[in-house]
Amino acid sequence: MQSAPNHVVVLSYQLRTELEGPIADEASAEAPFGFLMGHGNVLPKFEEALSGLTAGESFSFTLTPEEGYGVTDPNALVALDINMFANEDGTIAQDLIFVGNAIPLSDNQGNRYRAVITHFDNENVHVDLNHPMAGKTLHFSGTVIEVRPATEQELEHGHVHMGGHDH
Repeated sequence: MQSAPNHVVVLSYQLRTELEGPIADEASAEAPFGFLMGHGNVLPKFEEALSGLTAGESFSFTLTPEEGYGVTDPNALVALDINMFANEDGTIAQDLIFVGNAIPLSDNQGNRYRAVITHFDNENVHVDLNHPMAGKTLHFSGTVIEVRPATEQELEHGHVHMGGHDH
């Protein structure tokens, strides 16, 4: 059976941001990744590259930053007033402020963001709101493990139910 919209595709893969570089992410055959094709659950070009494949087929493809998580947006580098990180007693939460720490933020409309602290000083905490894979070329390789028609419940919910998943 070929992978197509309204089918569940289960695969193992490795993701590298440099062709021969270290593995940035992976899903093994023992802990595979599954998605519902045609429902916007993965990057469009990722899905396109897997379209038509069958169980047992290997794949290898590259996505440019524009096809992946976009180019790095310099406007997503933001300085936040350090007082936003104050405890109830007014002291700064030093345990939160360190380079590389990912902190959850939300705007006035309730939209959530993941920000990574790039640096800080006595007045501001500088964060990067770009996706961690923004600006990176994505090199995927792996194997399709299973392709099957989605169940009615999966179609209704818009995502795969694997490993006893239930609502």
